[in-house]
Amino acid sequence: MKRWPFYLLLIFLIPACKQIRPLLHITVRGKYESGFSKKDSLFMEWKASHERAMAAPLQIELPYIASIQIKHADASALVYIAAVKRGEQLIAEVKKPADSSRFILELFNGDPAANETLLTELPEKSSSTHWIAGDDDSVRISLQPVLNDSGIYHVKIYKQPAYQFPVAGKSNNAIQSFWGANRDGGARSHEGIDIFAARGTPVMAVADGRIGFAGEKGLGGKQVWLRENLSGFNVYYAHLDSFIVNSGDAVKRSDTLGFVGNTGNAAGGAPHLHFGIYGNGGAVDPLAFVKELPVPADQVFTIDPQAKQIRSGPLRKGPGTKYPIIIQLNKNEPLKLQARSGNWLHVTVRDSSAGFVPK
Repeated sequence: MKRWPFYLLLIFLIPACKQIRPLLHITVRGKYESGFSKKDSLFMEWKASHERAMAAPLQIELPYIASIQIKHADASALVYIAAVKRGEQLIAEVKKPADSSRFILELFNGDPAANETLLTELPEKSSSTHWIAGDDDSVRISLQPVLNDSGIYHVKIYKQPAYQFPVAGKSNNAIQSFWGANRDGGARSHEGIDIFAARGTPVMAVADGRIGFAGEKGLGGKQVWLRENLSGFNVYYAHLDSFIVNSGDAVKRSDTLGFVGNTGNAAGGAPHLHFGIYGNGGAVDPLAFVKELPVPADQVFTIDPQAKQIRSGPLRKGPGTKYPIIIQLNKNEPLKLQARSGNWLHVTVRDSSAGFVPK
């Protein structure tokens, strides 16, 4: 058998390796940082600012609306931490000045001690991004302008349910039985929520997906199971009067799957939809997935770029008196204003200590 020289084998193998090597996703931050050298002191301080803020995020509750002041060569990072529930969708929107090139907005895992797992980021040339919580958790929200930028940015961060409400024309007040309620005299607990509506009210797909089962069996009577495409949960619709889909059908969000009824062990009771969600670990509370939340109105907070901020009193971890005190400020201590949210200012003091003070 003819033996090929080793160097000839390498000639054939190297192109093949290049073809099978997976393409790595380059983040917006990574793309921006690739244009700088570690010898650039201003860039290294920009990078260090983000690392400091990530290690000690300030606390906020959602919705959070703020105006952020940016000055030339002043690109400090602002990092907040906020709680989310499984099934909630976090939405972040940014309104940039007309002449702005880019703004780096990222969502990271909530534990500052853990690795910086990027959940999502604001794409270039986009004004919003979103992320759905797969569990009760917290998330770090990082906001940082690029170097040598200036102007005022307006940020709105809020939550919405991951799913559409499942019963047409109804909302939160139609939910009258919740997760964990006693059933069969305490022999079992309720693994879902009950949404009451008139018989024949359309029941809709809460997300795009595929029908796993549509039929009649057991306590649920006439029922539909939807495998949704957002997070891979199995969504359970029970006690239907009738259904109009078949097992294996692909459906879109808002498609009608069937109609409210009282079949199965709900026979003789008021028509309602039993709505449940099941993951790999079993049933999960579906309320946060569908509970409708108001979308906060846009707000613009005035900031005077020329105003010198001096203050005494407490520097707090969040925008309110309920948040813990970080340090006590000395009388007439100079502050660097970074953002305003309502009557609270996000400031930096003593070069690197960030927190909130009242306006």
